Amino acid sequence: MKRKILGGTMNILFIVGSTRKASYNQIIANYLMDKHKDEYNIRQTDISEIPMFSEDIENQDWPMVDKAREDVEWADGVVIVTPENNYSVPAVLKNYLDWCSRKKRVYMNKPVMITGGSMGHWGTIRAQGHLRQILRSNGIKSVVVPGIEVYFPKVQDSIVDGKLLEEKAGSLNKNFDIFIEYLKKSNCD
Repeated sequence: MKRKILGGTMNILFIVGSTRKASYNQIIANYLMDKHKDEYNIRQTDISEIPMFSEDIENQDWPMVDKAREDVEWADGVVIVTPENNYSVPAVLKNYLDWCSRKKRVYMNKPVMITGGSMGHWGTIRAQGHLRQILRSNGIKSVVVPGIEVYFPKVQDSIVDGKLLEEKAGSLNKNFDIFIEYLKKSNCD
């Protein structure tokens, strides 16, 4: 049964900061989307085709940018699943957020949950720290839901046959529930 928020079904948007086929972070997102597909309206935005941001091209017609912004407006909350590239967020994710920080500024006050996995010992702790800074910037000013920190160190050990193992998803599930509770409370205020 889909959960309602102020008379409608809750809309959850997923953004994956990887364009790699068989991305571990896409597998993490797939786990949550599959698990909750009957409870919420779920959508994922494809950020792979968004052009590199430049003020020189900003006012041109970019349907994929318009769609990405519309998806954020549609969402009650956004889950960003990020890998870590050289201690930071991937360029494709930063580029997407740069576009979203312009004109409509669709992330303004939007609740966000961050998670992600990497093959190293630290999960995506540094990338998530940088992502939190980006999401607090003047053009974005989203609300990173407090108390949520989910990292998948050595993520490859949590995945078998292209699926996240249920026994490795305890913290993810617990923190997703915290995110949903936050969305419910913030929508009632």
